[in-house]
Amino acid sequence: MKRVMIIALATVCSGAWAQPKVDGRAPIREKRGYDKRIVVDTAKVRVLYALNAKNIKDENTYLDLGKLEVGKQMRKYSSEFVYTSDIEIAKWKRERGYKGYVPKTFFIRGEKTDNWSELVYSDYFIQGYKLTEWACMPLWAEKDNGRYTEDWPLMHWELRDSTKTILSHKCQMATCHFRGRDFVAWFAADVPIKGGPWKFGGLPGCILKVHDTKFYYRWEAVAIERGTFPIYQYPESLYPKTSRKRIWKLQKEYTENYLNAIGWISLEGRVPKRITYEQLEKE
Repeated sequence: MKRVMIIALATVCSGAWAQPKVDGRAPIREKRGYDKRIVVDTAKVRVLYALNAKNIKDENTYLDLGKLEVGKQMRKYSSEFVYTSDIEIAKWKRERGYKGYVPKTFFIRGEKTDNWSELVYSDYFIQGYKLTEWACMPLWAEKDNGRYTEDWPLMHWELRDSTKTILSHKCQMATCHFRGRDFVAWFAADVPIKGGPWKFGGLPGCILKVHDTKFYYRWEAVAIERGTFPIYQYPESLYPKTSRKRIWKLQKEYTENYLNAIGWISLEGRVPKRITYEQLEKE
């Protein structure tokens, strides 16, 4: 059942929208369980990736700074920008004794500070040969948060002869077709980490750079760090089990037509405009 919301909502949201990827728009959300996380493993190494960087040397031009954390029991890919923002928000609220809703994610670094994108606000856990996406939906859509599990890796790569050096590691080229897109990856066989950013995996080494052939989506490693890094998980109760098909449809709908998806009705009779964008998984 559609909800009637005051017309001011449109005004508030329109100022918060920006491009989370190509042309899609939706505001961020703050209620994702950041203050109820638990430690589920500890990583001794992590790889940081710039997502859609305009200048690889300047994180202010990144859409996101992703991180692949490698623990004993699992690996996790998530947003370092969101993680550090969560810490700052919790600190800000604690210091002020504030118990209300924080309307913006105040402390996210990068090119834009007020976006929602499933590539930024989803966490990906890999255990054995299974991957689970914990999908966090945008503002006013937390009821649709969910998690699903699928086989991993599902990509079938073809190795190529080309090589390049990334972070002082010699990398070999590989290509694949996955869910409607063609991808080019560069992996380092001397980095004994199976996987890479997002859902990428299945190569004999760590993927340090990968992009689709139209360059809509681009990840490149900017650091390989060693230390002690706790791997956090949000409360399961906020992310009930569901299917990939449902999550995929919701992510597409919230990006293409956010106001309609949350059930907004204009008191002036305005119809929300649908936006076409390049979803990473096209099928």
